[in-house]
Amino acid sequence: MHQDQIIGENLKSIRQKLGFNQEQVAEYLQINREEISYYENGIRSAPTKILSKMANLYGVDEYDFYEEDFKLSSINLALAFRADNIKPTDLEQIAKFKKIVRNYLSMKSILEHEPTRS
Repeated sequence: MHQDQIIGENLKSIRQKLGFNQEQVAEYLQINREEISYYENGIRSAPTKILSKMANLYGVDEYDFYEEDFKLSSINLALAFRADNIKPTDLEQIAKFKKIVRNYLSMKSILEHEPTRS
């Protein structure tokens, strides 16, 4: 499978599991809804900047988009936020919050695996 197709399938799968529609994500990214469709169908490569913003919104690492066998983990489901009539400004706040949580969890994991000093 082509890399753009893998990324596209992951983008679509995660978006759907989190309950967002293409229009909401497009408004958040300030692009046309058609662009989301192109990325999700593997027709176009999503720019790194777009993938970074989507990762923040979805509460995943950017590297997760490249995983051929990506399964949405329970930690990512814990970051899921569903609501009707979400505005782009709401999505921006949700993405910022998820980024903070992901950074916290990464730091916590690093600290827990750091060797103890005597």
